[in-house]
Amino acid sequence: MKEHRSAAAGEESIVYRPIGIVHTPYPDPDGVPVQGIFSSEKGTVEVFPEYAAGLTGIEGFSHIILIYLAG
Repeated sequence: MKEHRSAAAGEESIVYRPIGIVHTPYPDPDGVPVQGIFSSEKGTVEVFPEYAAGLTGIEGFSHIILIYLAG
């Protein structure tokens, strides 16, 4: 599993651990629109099996927020 760390000099770091993958039709990050509203393309989100239980009850919500790192 690839981890991403973020911290300014002298501060505590924040560690991001992926819980899934976003699949899109864009082969190169440079071609991805800044906002999805500017494209009619569709993508899918794959949540790793060990985190699937965290989706229980998600159908009761109208929106979800995805935090992602492109590139």
